[in-house]
Amino acid sequence: MMRLIPLLFLMFAPLASALQFTATAVLSRPGQADVTTQLAYSTGRIRKEFFYYGEPVVEIVDARNDTSLMCFTEQQICYESISPTDLNIGIEKRLETPCDGAGPGVSCTKVGEEKINGRDTVKWKVVARDGDKELVSWTWMDKQLKIPVRQKLFNGTDIELEWLGSEKLDNRETDRWRRRITYPDGRSEESTLWYDKELNIIIREDFPNGGSRVLKHIVVEKLSDKLFTVPAGYEKRSLPAAGGQKP
Repeated sequence: MMRLIPLLFLMFAPLASALQFTATAVLSRPGQADVTTQLAYSTGRIRKEFFYYGEPVVEIVDARNDTSLMCFTEQQICYESISPTDLNIGIEKRLETPCDGAGPGVSCTKVGEEKINGRDTVKWKVVARDGDKELVSWTWMDKQLKIPVRQKLFNGTDIELEWLGSEKLDNRETDRWRRRITYPDGRSEESTLWYDKELNIIIREDFPNGGSRVLKHIVVEKLSDKLFTVPAGYEKRSLPAAGGQKP
């Protein structure tokens, strides 16, 4: 089955390999308490600090080595697992075609160039196989940002981005986008995205239900490698790797 290009939080064009920053991520949902996570990012690695069932924990993901650590502060233990890891925050690689990272069995054919909501795009035919079935989708990639500004999926779902202009958000220069998803039964929903021009990531997303995900207190700075290793005084234990193989 093909892996579709995600249009998710923090999914946009790449940045230089030296990118490092800290931020506070806030998830807001109607009628519920906000969920706050402290982030530290260095290319290929991310550290998250949050509460898990009331206990403060630290999660460290290293996509370069396909490892992840879950560290429990009360136990002073880090559990390490080894499996293919994808940070999925949109600044790891440049998407030249919709097939980048899609895996085997997916082919892309360049069809031509079109304007979508005023943006110059390259149109691609994306073909995947599911058993004996051939699944055909269409993707329009923005020529400048290397993101899909429209996807017409094989199941009839249509995903489209529309640029709404530039805007300052918490003193950061951003571009604002509207994302519209239309489902095969005719239902549609819209969300709004703010794309940070310096970081080249989405720093705010407002959902149709009134919720939002926001990156606040962003500080671009050099970070110590120690942030992405087992904290001092913690014991490291290994968990079985994916597929039942031990690391």
